This record gives sequence, structure tokens and C-alpha cells, in this order.
Amino acid sequence: MNDSHALFGDHSSQLIAQVMDGAQFHAFVGQNLTNAEQLFKSDAVRVVDILGRLVVVTDAPALYSAAVADPAAPAKRRVLSLAQGAATVHDARDLISNIETSNGKERIETTLQIDYSFGVGLRGYAWDVANGGASPDDAALATGSNWDKVATSIKHTAGVMAIGQA
Repeated sequence: MNDSHALFGDHSSQLIAQVMDGAQFHAFVGQNLTNAEQLFKSDAVRVVDILGRLVVVTDAPALYSAAVADPAAPAKRRVLSLAQGAATVHDARDLISNIETSNGKERIETTLQIDYSFGVGLRGYAWDVANGGASPDDAALATGSNWDKVATSIKHTAGVMAIGQA
């Protein structure tokens, strides 16, 4: 994890949050990292403070990949280190609602339909409409090739990821 922080060089203090799975968190604790303070817990996601940096502990599937036989590859764990403002979500303020009431049935029926949109931004990257489309779904948003790096240095991006053997 420290090697991935080194990619930010003199900007490494901008990496303010670490996202890792429970097994990796406990591996770090087992290596005698001190100053672990639980900040809060919500369902299965725990947020703690290690060495002055926020740590989000969640067993998100993207943080672990199992070993495969063909071609041979060991199991991997990932730790995502995020800079402040790494990702932003904003409301497009285009809420449209419609209430419809219909008669002529045993009971009067009323339905409510609401449509809205929101935007997502990643620090140092721009959405590639040609690759990902103008109105992407979750899978398109999660596809790295749909995001073009516009920052001139890795130091000005959303963060770094450490990948190691599980």
C-alpha cells in the first residue's frame, strides 16, 4: 500500500481514505499497525482510522479476485486509496413527477411516477461519451475504458490502487 502511495509523491498526503476488505484490514492489524480507532459502523461496512487516515472496511467483490487455473494467476486483494474529491455525485435538478388517477375499477387507483437524473465525476478523468454513451448504466460506469485520463499527472487523479497476492 505504501508503494502505491509513493505514486502520488509529494502529494501523498492528499490520499485521505483507504478502501479494503475485511481480510486485508485484519492482515494489516496483524502486522501490528497501531492507532486503529473505529469511527462508525453501518451494517457490514465499518469505517476506522489507521495512522491518521480513514479506512473503509467492506467486503466489496471488486476488492478481491479468486485464483484461476488457466492461465494460472494467484488470488489478489486490492486496496483503493482515494484523494479528497475523488468521486462526486451531483443532482441534475431535473425531477419530473406525474400522478395519475384512474376510475372505473372496483377501487380508484392512483400511481406516482418520478424520473430524475444525476451526474458522476472522477477527479482527473472525463467521461468518454463515444465509448460509454450519453446515458450509461452501472456496467458502463464501471468500465475503465469509458473514462479518459485528462490529468497531466497521476497526482491529480482520484487515487491509486495497491494490488497484492491474497
